[in-house]
Amino acid sequence: MLVFNGFIWIVGIMMLAVALLIAQSVYRKPVSWLLIASIFGIYMLNVIRYTFFPFPIHTQLIELMRTTMNEKDLVRINLIPFYSQHYSSIFQDKSNYLNVLMTVPYGLLLPLLVPMNRQRMLFYALGIGVTIELLQGLFNLWFGYTYRTVDMNDIIFNFVGAMIGWELLRLFCRTTFGKKRLARWLPDVVKK
Repeated sequence: MLVFNGFIWIVGIMMLAVALLIAQSVYRKPVSWLLIASIFGIYMLNVIRYTFFPFPIHTQLIELMRTTMNEKDLVRINLIPFYSQHYSSIFQDKSNYLNVLMTVPYGLLLPLLVPMNRQRMLFYALGIGVTIELLQGLFNLWFGYTYRTVDMNDIIFNFVGAMIGWELLRLFCRTTFGKKRLARWLPDVVKK
């Protein structure tokens, strides 16, 4: 299994640094934007870490998993909203709360980096969950066994978390303190 270890962190940070250098040289972004983009990049590395790792890479392990899984275990997909495969209620499953918490920073930070209105935020909030679940489903097909469960509830709770982050940012922007800080550090955000 490939674990998200120090080497992968270094590669991820190097790719983030290159992207930030390109943003700085091409788009002339201010230092405050680069700082938030750095935080967002590290946050996204953690999202990748918790949603895709440990990642199976050894062919013997993958073949063993394929042969030992029965057909029932081969595909674990839940396309029914608010249905729990393992609990009597979705609110008993702690992973649903973690899915909300995981995407709150996404809703807080993304609007500070790119122009955002409610419709765009709805699209991006839905997009983060759909992208994660779609990639997990594709990896399941590629490996030939259930590497990660694909669950409609994860999409819903990721969406809720991102929208909570968006609303928290909007509330902060309405305060006098928030307006002053954003006008000083991110004047482009205040203009939106």
